[in-house]
Amino acid sequence: MKRREIFIELTSLLDVILIMLFILLTQAKASTAQALDTAALAESSAEQLQTELSAAYSEQDALREQISVQAERADALQRQLWTQNLVLDNSLLLTVSVDSTGSIRLETEGEGYTVIAYDWQDDTYAQNRLRALALEKLNNTEREAVFLVFQFDRASIYHAEYDMIETIIQEVKQQARERDIPLSVLELDIFEA
Repeated sequence: MKRREIFIELTSLLDVILIMLFILLTQAKASTAQALDTAALAESSAEQLQTELSAAYSEQDALREQISVQAERADALQRQLWTQNLVLDNSLLLTVSVDSTGSIRLETEGEGYTVIAYDWQDDTYAQNRLRALALEKLNNTEREAVFLVFQFDRASIYHAEYDMIETIIQEVKQQARERDIPLSVLELDIFEA
């Protein structure tokens, strides 16, 4: 018996196997490239999130610092308000001013004001009335200190009015000194250019 020899053409089979291997390698390379791109994108996103998180922490720290500064400022304002209220509660505040009609106003903090007409021909009434009211307030006070504020607008007050009010203020200062009442006089020019 003769043996039969079977010849298998391996070249075409080898071509098919190589083609399949090439396709598998190409797909693996594409999958690897896609996985690498996804990993790079994830890494970029992670870096961006880390940057945003760091910025948020920095902003949080800045806000905490700002809140701390605001709290300190609020505390300082509260203490200043308490001090001002304490001073106002224990002080008499008188304000002398000249209004737009040329009348003199004497205001007492918490009590209102008195308008004194100023006559150019004879300022005796205005002078006597202002002196009497100011000295009456000074003599009747039981407060520990007196503040006398003279408000004027240099563009609208006349020299005669200014001198007359200054004279009265000096008399009130003398009276306060004799009675040992601490008196502080402040002049405030409210001129606006």
